[in-house]
Formats: sequence, structure tokens, C-alpha cells
Amino acid sequence: MKHPIFLTLLFFVAAQVCVAQTFTPAKDEAGLQKAIIAASKKISTIQCDFVQEKNMSMLAEKSVSKGKFYFKRENKVRLDYQQPTKNLVVMNNGKLMMHDGKKLTQMDMNRSKMFQQLNNIIVGSINGNLYSGTDFTVKLYENATQVKVELRPLSKTLKTFLSTIVIILDKKDFTAQRIEMNEPSGDATVLTFSNKVLNGAVDEALFTLK
Repeated sequence: MKHPIFLTLLFFVAAQVCVAQTFTPAKDEAGLQKAIIAASKKISTIQCDFVQEKNMSMLAEKSVSKGKFYFKRENKVRLDYQQPTKNLVVMNNGKLMMHDGKKLTQMDMNRSKMFQQLNNIIVGSINGNLYSGTDFTVKLYENATQVKVELRPLSKTLKTFLSTIVIILDKKDFTAQRIEMNEPSGDATVLTFSNKVLNGAVDEALFTLK
């Protein structure tokens, strides 16, 4: 994997484990897309637990990580990995910060087109811009309680790392329940969240690492 940071950070925007469901093409795709974007704009903060599962052809067993996820509008994201090892990843207004418990690494995402796209994906998944932008083709499917968003990248950079992104949304508030990131190699990562708290107080200090 040529850019592990890029792929790892793509797996940070979802919610609860989703049992396999049958989906059919959305009856009113334009109306559903508007509803998703409208609901997304009402979200100012998110706090939740997450479980990240990586399925890699070179590994016999899944790689599983657990932690806490925080989002604060406009574009502040914190991933607090707690198991099996402790790591912190923070994205704050174009800055990427990572701490492995010993060393702090910082970089300017604006200097890299790849990381600019990364920021757009993470924040766009929450504020709804991802579903109406020009970086992906978008197809919507639904059942009685959920919406499935299937995204296929258009840019050459993203196609190198991703074949599809599948996002499962809860129709009650159109927040994500599950994200599945599929790579051209056949490897995949699934991120699920639980115990979501929307629009609660989130300390600004969480988005600064020292």
C-alpha cells in the first residue's frame, strides 16, 4: 500500500453495524439527495464510538481497531484510537496531526492535492457535499429504514486507492451507519459507529495536539 495514511484516514465517517439488507434503486433520487444534504447541514458536532475492520488478502484474520470519533463544524475531525494500540489523528482547518504516544507528526494538507481530496471526502461525508460534488458518480438505493449511497471516484488519484465507497444512512436522521471502502486490489475496510451523540458540546481542545 503506497499511501497508508491516506487510506487509513478515509475510514473515519460512519456509525453503527448494519445487518445485510435488500436495497432497490431510489424512487426519487433527486428528492432523496436533497433530504440528505438538508439533514447534514443541521449537524454541528458528532461524538461516537467506532470499530474499524480491515480485510486484507495478505492476512488470514481481520485487523480490528476501536476508538472514539469526534467532529466539529466546519472541518475538525479527531480519531482517538484506543484498541489495540493508542493513536490520535486530528484534522483541523487544513492541518493534519498524528500522535502515536511518543511522537507528534504534523503536515499541511493544502500542499498536497491528495490530502485536499482526503479532507473533502471526510468533511463532505458529514456535511452532505460529498453527495453533490464532482469527484464521484453517485447512485442511491433504499429500503424502508435505510439509504445506500454508492460512490465511484472520477479522479485518477482516488481511483488509484479506491474502487468504490458504500455508505449506509439511517433514514431517521440521514447520518451514516456504516462505510465500506473498497480498494482496486480487493482489500476492504469497514467502519461502523455506535452511541452517536449529535450536536452536543465538543471541547475545542480536542482538535489541537501538542
